[in-house]
This record gives sequence, C-alpha cells and structure tokens, in this order.
Amino acid sequence: MDPQVTNSALAPPDHGTVRRRAAVARLMLRRFASLTERELAMDMVHHERLLTHPWSQPRPKVSAPVLVFTGEHDTITPPPIGRSVAEHLAARFTTIKESDHLVQIERDSELADLMAHFFTDRPLDQLPYLNPVESFTQNPTTAPVSA
Repeated sequence: MDPQVTNSALAPPDHGTVRRRAAVARLMLRRFASLTERELAMDMVHHERLLTHPWSQPRPKVSAPVLVFTGEHDTITPPPIGRSVAEHLAARFTTIKESDHLVQIERDSELADLMAHFFTDRPLDQLPYLNPVESFTQNPTTAPVSA
C-alpha cells in the first residue's frame, strides 16, 4: 500500500502538532497493507455507514451525562462534527490537544485520565491536555454556555 494513502487519512503536518504522528502512520500502513480484499470491502462499507448515519433523526432524550470529544486536528471526524453531535445530544464537547483521529494511540494516557475524570464526575475544565469544554446541556432558562 502506498504511504500516501495512509497520510491522506491523517491531518496534514501544517495543521499543528500531533503526538506520535509517525507511529500512527506506520500502524495504519501496516494495518491497511495486511487487509484482504474482503476485509477492505467490509472496512469501506463500515466507514460509508458511519459517514451516512442519519444523526438528525429524532431520538429519545439521553438521560445520562454525555461527553463528545475529538482530536483538535482530526480531519476524519473534525471538531465541528463532534460539536454538532454534542449539541444534538445536549452534551459537553471538547477537543484533545495535539491529536488527530486516533486519540487512543496519540494521547493514550490523557484519554484514560479524561475518562476517569468524566466517569467519576470530576471537573474537566482544568485538564491541561483539553481545549475549553463547551456545554450544550440546557435547562428551560439557559442557553448553551462554555463550561
């Protein structure tokens, strides 16, 4: 597989710093190079489904707290898409600094810390690896505000 194909799935270097970018590119190259034709076709169908998912369909209100996040340089699921999903779910939204689409590889320790903070109801606003957390949770008298 051509490394250019792998690089096209990553944020361009001029978008900003992405931790472990070279390691992620190598991992993706190995992953894609090892796919059979059938696995590649299944991967493509999976991604097409994700990209065409009808996010705008009405759903029951989510009653649990929700946090939507993405890498600040993510070009596959860019921050505006994550923000839109958070707004639709009346959730909180943030981006993880110096990361692209594979946050779980690029910033694994920070992701674990973020999850620990979120699931134990600890504040997120002072975590040094996050950009400001936006809140789209609403009560009848307030509009979305930054958290």
